Amino acid sequence: AGQGGLSLPNRDYYTKTDESSVKLREAFVKHVTNMFQLVGDSPEQAAKNAQSVLAFQTRLAQNSRTPVELRDPTTQYHLMNPAQLKELTPAFSWEEYRKGAGAPTTGDINVAHPEFFTAVNKMVTEVPVADWKTYLRWQLITAAAPSLSSKFEIENFNFFGKTLEGRKEQLP
Repeated sequence: AGQGGLSLPNRDYYTKTDESSVKLREAFVKHVTNMFQLVGDSPEQAAKNAQSVLAFQTRLAQNSRTPVELRDPTTQYHLMNPAQLKELTPAFSWEEYRKGAGAPTTGDINVAHPEFFTAVNKMVTEVPVADWKTYLRWQLITAAAPSLSSKFEIENFNFFGKTLEGRKEQLP
């Protein structure tokens, strides 16, 4: 189990304060707003949801390892049994998660980034349910975008393809 949940490539995209990073986050918020509008949210609600997504993901990013830290293989192995997992994240049931995923509910798990899961455990109790729902709704929308109508596909490409990756045109 490792850190994740970010739409932008890594934590630096959320934490750097230089002008280009700030502008990229502004473009991301505009993209998220557009996507929420495409699923039927009012412009005001879509903008509010986009800010919620950015705040949620920024908190995840602040508790994620940097790209340099992720390159060190000696810090990526923390085998934990069910009792240790419960101690690491008392507000999150690994057993229920594994059951829901159709995986065996016993056995050890390598928690590559324990500090991330400690932070997420804290978020489980501190972040309002409405913000979790908005974040999870965003995850569904962005994951489904390539399979939805061309408006979603184009909006998704305009941000991730053009703005983020610098591509000129979408592949067929």
